[in-house]
Amino acid sequence: MRNCRRASPTARPDVRVVSTLAAVIALAVFGIDALTPLDIAVGVFYVVVLLLVASAGNRPATIAAAWGCVALTLLGFLMSHDGAYSGGAIARCSVSLLAIATTSILALRNLAATTLLHEQVELLKLAQEALARSTAELAHVTRITTLGELAAPVAHEVTQPIAAIVTCGGAALRWLNRPTPEIDEAAQSVAQMIRDAKRADEVIQRIRSMAKKRDRLPVAVDLNGIVGESIELMRLELERHRVELTIDLAVPPPTACCDRVQLQQVLINLIMNSVQAMADVSGPRKLRIATRRFDDAHTQVIVQDSGMGISEENSGCLFNTFFTTKAEGMGMGLSICRSIVEAHGGRIWAESPAAGGAVLQFILPVDEGRCHEQ
Repeated sequence: MRNCRRASPTARPDVRVVSTLAAVIALAVFGIDALTPLDIAVGVFYVVVLLLVASAGNRPATIAAAWGCVALTLLGFLMSHDGAYSGGAIARCSVSLLAIATTSILALRNLAATTLLHEQVELLKLAQEALARSTAELAHVTRITTLGELAAPVAHEVTQPIAAIVTCGGAALRWLNRPTPEIDEAAQSVAQMIRDAKRADEVIQRIRSMAKKRDRLPVAVDLNGIVGESIELMRLELERHRVELTIDLAVPPPTACCDRVQLQQVLINLIMNSVQAMADVSGPRKLRIATRRFDDAHTQVIVQDSGMGISEENSGCLFNTFFTTKAEGMGMGLSICRSIVEAHGGRIWAESPAAGGAVLQFILPVDEGRCHEQ
């Protein structure tokens, strides 16, 4: 269970240490004020006591300290003058009391403002946590929705190896049912069945991984491998829309510190966005997916299409929530992509090259010492 206790935005001094120090200073000031014939307003130094107590952030203790300093000032005044109250002595006592009162009022106001600030900071933290949870929930829902849209490609991916298994199984039986069983041929058919079963299992595991709801787990992942897995899930969709795919992968394969399922979600969203952007293009529909080493600390993924491009008026709000240029779009896909990429410490942006089409690209940190072992 997550611990709900939170540290204060600013560290507070230890109350016992502050109380002890304040008491020592108060007694020292009282001793000087009551027992020495100094013609100065010694009680003014009680403001140090007030400031010390107020630094602990305890309003009742600050009020109590203020009244205590007033009482010590009056008691010291009575003891030091023994009934002979001159105008100067009364003035010095008044100055001390005024200093204590002023300091008390300012300290209490500061405590009230600090308390309000702490409450606002706590509310902001709660709001940020709620936003993060909402974003995670929305990303999960979007993954499920994406899988729904990919129902046909997924069914095709699973049906193909199952059909191959049935075919190879029938062939193996025929080889074994011959008057002289062909063991080698039957063994080859069984090996093909095992290969196709593993292929179907890989497809199912990818689907389950995308549909699973879990906390983000950054690991060092192979970007080229994620690109390949995403393309396999989208392959039938690409073929259905007659998209010419070009894959340009960096060698050696670049790695990034991220959650592989969420990264796959980003790639699938970007590929689907590009495919839909080219739906009304009469000419060749070309899609290029590339990986690069962006700099020493980041790797880059590029998705470029030959669609209608990005208009100047839409370029600044392309990744905004609920913004869409599609009649039936929800405007959540690219917004979730940005949330996922930025949550991993990366950056995503779009460009519209002069040659036409659109380029969607993002960068992710290579490794900031926060990756888990795979």
